[in-house]
Amino acid sequence: MENINPFLAFGWSVFVGLVFSTVGAAGGILSGVGHISIFGMHNANSVKLMNQILIFVSTLISVPTYWRQKRVIFILGFLLGLGSVAGALIGSTLSYKFLPDLKAYKPFFGLFTLLVAGKILYDAFFPKKATPTPVKNSNLRTLRIGLNRIELEFSGQRYSFHPAVPLIAGFLVAIISSALGVGGGFLLVPFMVSVMGIPMFLVPGTSAFSILITMIVSGGNYIKMGTELNLSLLSIEIIGIILGSFIGPFLSKALGEKKLRIVLAVVLLYIGVGYTVGGLIKAYLGVRII
Repeated sequence: MENINPFLAFGWSVFVGLVFSTVGAAGGILSGVGHISIFGMHNANSVKLMNQILIFVSTLISVPTYWRQKRVIFILGFLLGLGSVAGALIGSTLSYKFLPDLKAYKPFFGLFTLLVAGKILYDAFFPKKATPTPVKNSNLRTLRIGLNRIELEFSGQRYSFHPAVPLIAGFLVAIISSALGVGGGFLLVPFMVSVMGIPMFLVPGTSAFSILITMIVSGGNYIKMGTELNLSLLSIEIIGIILGSFIGPFLSKALGEKKLRIVLAVVLLYIGVGYTVGGLIKAYLGVRII
């Protein structure tokens, strides 16, 4: 850990911020790959905590932008975040106690990586039917907040949901994300679109807002339980994440989001196989994949 190349650390974190800000997924996974396979961290709990700090920084940059664009459903993001509080505490506590060893943690991390890679590939080749971009004067309004029903209006359409739905979803997603040291956007985005019927225009900002709450609770709990941080590495990574998060949208326009998604998915497939199947190959044949 003492011999980490600062230029490599900076370059990788710029890449992570760039990917997260363009594709909207895999930021925590790529952070974890860097910490495990590039920088050689051996403490799984430290990997999880540092991943989540970087995710927090990236979302801290994106949420104000979404907020100014009026693309955040505050009440929905708050309920998802509120539900995530208990889930983040449970997930991080269980993971800290039962997955502190990198050998035990990597296969679970690899399986999650494979799932994310599959979802990104599916979205790239089988995109959902595009919805018209809302006009500038489209207003997001909260019509009703009750114990049994919350009603919203956006771009002339009304949407409603029971408050318990995002609370439960936030709780379940937070258990997984806090245990693995990832953000959870991969699960929150399809849930809001497919299950709740929320327009995609409002989903990324709402998801990022709820993830902020999850990362604060989960990261704080890891710190409270005594997880160590590599502050010198983290400080370099934070600068890189910030720079990459600002560059990402411009690169997305230049290269095209579909190409970026396919390249990212291929990389994640390699990582996922390496962390799962690769562990078995190394154990029996002595050959290391990643």
